[in-house]
Amino acid sequence: MSRAERIEEIRARRARRAEWLDGAHGWVTDTLGRLRELDALRTEMLALVPDEAQDRLLALGAELGDLLEELPTEAAVTEAAASRFRRATLNVGVIGRARQGKSRMIRSLTGLSDREVPTGDGGFCTGVTSVLRHEDGVPTRAQVFLHTERSFLHEVIAPYYAELGLGPAPTTLTEFARPLPPAPEGDGAVEGSRYGHLAAFHAALPEYRHYLTTNSPYPIGPERVREFVAQSDERDEQRHHAFRAVRHVRITTHFAQQDWTGLSLIDLPGLGDTNLQDAQRIVGALRDEIDVVVFVRRPDPLGDGLDTYDHQLYDHVREGLTGAELARCSFLVVNRVSGPAGDNSANARKMVDEWLPASRFQVAGAHIVDCTRPDEVAAMTDAVLDHLVAHLDELDEQHLAERAEKLAELRERTARLAARAGRLADLAQPSEIWFLPFNGLFEQTYEQMANALAALVRSLREDRDLTDGLLADAVEEILDAAQNDPGHPTVAQLVARADAEGGLSVAYGKYLNESRARLSRRFLECDVALHARTARMQDEVAGVLRGPGSLGGLAGLGGAEGREFLLRTAERIPRVRQEGGSEIRYALELLAGFTLSYRGMLQHRVRTCLDGLHADSPTMPFPHDRSPSGQEVLEMLEVAYDEALFACRGELHKVLAEPSAAVFSLVEEFHDRVISAAGTKEEWRVFYQDVRAEIWPGRFAALAEDAAHLRRWSEAVRQLGTRTAAGTEGGAAAGKETAA
Repeated sequence: MSRAERIEEIRARRARRAEWLDGAHGWVTDTLGRLRELDALRTEMLALVPDEAQDRLLALGAELGDLLEELPTEAAVTEAAASRFRRATLNVGVIGRARQGKSRMIRSLTGLSDREVPTGDGGFCTGVTSVLRHEDGVPTRAQVFLHTERSFLHEVIAPYYAELGLGPAPTTLTEFARPLPPAPEGDGAVEGSRYGHLAAFHAALPEYRHYLTTNSPYPIGPERVREFVAQSDERDEQRHHAFRAVRHVRITTHFAQQDWTGLSLIDLPGLGDTNLQDAQRIVGALRDEIDVVVFVRRPDPLGDGLDTYDHQLYDHVREGLTGAELARCSFLVVNRVSGPAGDNSANARKMVDEWLPASRFQVAGAHIVDCTRPDEVAAMTDAVLDHLVAHLDELDEQHLAERAEKLAELRERTARLAARAGRLADLAQPSEIWFLPFNGLFEQTYEQMANALAALVRSLREDRDLTDGLLADAVEEILDAAQNDPGHPTVAQLVARADAEGGLSVAYGKYLNESRARLSRRFLECDVALHARTARMQDEVAGVLRGPGSLGGLAGLGGAEGREFLLRTAERIPRVRQEGGSEIRYALELLAGFTLSYRGMLQHRVRTCLDGLHADSPTMPFPHDRSPSGQEVLEMLEVAYDEALFACRGELHKVLAEPSAAVFSLVEEFHDRVISAAGTKEEWRVFYQDVRAEIWPGRFAALAEDAAHLRRWSEAVRQLGTRTAAGTEGGAAAGKETAA
């Protein structure tokens, strides 16, 4: 497959990706319109609904505001990405500081002269971006895309005012033509240079002002290109100012060297002075237009290196290529020259072999090229294009994945907002309409919840003296493992350690301590059973609140269970007492924070049983009046261990019911706090009143049907929810499929 065929295949894949992005852009713009409508209704309703609903509307306004701010940005980014994928060409951006040879390199590749691709040795020659596209057998033609008055003032002039602190930027050319504000005092050389650039735009305004009202694109012949892209013409020492009104120039020509069908070159202004506009053009062009970057650098024959200016340029480019890995889509062309000024071949080789690897200037490849030689430039371009064709799909998928991820986030947030907005109609009605139905529902639900909690307390009371099955099983498993695998040494190991560490008594003492540590460590596994018992208790209480208490529909709880359900419910309890905190919130947090643990319930009992495994107070003291054999010492160790294990078994069997008693005590305390304590029923009433639209969805909506503003609100929310749901079903999957 030829390169042209491979480029065409990439273009076809990009076209499919552009279709998905068009759909995503449509969803964003449609959702933006619906949210704006909803926000307008929200503002209107603030004067029509009770205080409670006003609070909800105000809270909803913050979420709406965030989305209304983000969606226009996402619409623009998605449209730009779709335009990128609809392009008919693969674009190579050629970037370099002034006087490094990039324009000469482009001329070598295209066969154009300095009238279309100007060069200059005395200053910053290229003033605007030029896009050069290959088209077979066509004469050279050019189109100039000009600024409008508004875009010129906003994109070119306003940044200088902001950067230099000159106050509000002009909004008309007439304002800009008036005397400039004075230069800031005490600023450095950079600020002074920037003010000089602004002053140049101001002084030359009569020379280019008429172009800001000229229609684009403005066709010109190739002989006039230099007039619009160059800052000066060294041939007649003439200064040009038309470039100040130009966004970019597009040149279509037949590249001289070979068939470059599907390729465009983007010649960006040389960077190296303090012109803000040049840096902005680089970043803007990279973000929207460029697929791969070629940096051009000409080393000085007398000594050089990748310095601050090079890294600043690299940072500008990296800023523009948001989301892409610059190291995978950029190349460095090291311009080799020889002539009266010297031969830089040695430093060109050093730049590739030594200076580049030691810097943070990371690229996919580096080529030493004489930019005046068309054959060398063509060979380098072949290598760049081959890399681009091989890796462009990966880079495109990265762009697409970023948009799909952001779109999924916006859809999720919009769906959550629609769900919250949908519950508002149940609240936005006078209390005389909803209070009586609510009161009946609350009394019924409260009674069910209180009865269910009381039943749970009775059940736990009946079981409080019974062995906890989870702990009993865990203890037996631990004791059996400790019995079957005590970890004792062999006689040979014991004797060898005694020889190494100073005698059998020393070895015996150390083995006792190690046995104690090993046996103690086993009992830490009781935590698993105790935590499971705690979690089961929390699940049981949460089940009462979720079922008989009807709190399973609370927004934000999702699939929360047990402890998490209790904590999230506690967060929703409002403050209703003028003095002191909420009894219900306190009880929920207490229950959620409770845990049964080995260290709290059992450790102190086990440690007492292990006293006989201390080297200083062993169950079987070492006989210092004689010299026991290694076998005798091992038997002493085994006896001490077995007696400690026996003591642990007996002590733990005494406390197997304690988890049941602890759980009962805590749940009974919880019942007393949330049911029996004075004033708690009214706390529950206020809480249920606050969340009535969440736990009884639809029960109050019918009461609002007679209110025109609520009908309009409900319809707007329904349409938003329907659009979001439809987008959610197909959007993420489509994005993944397209990227694949």
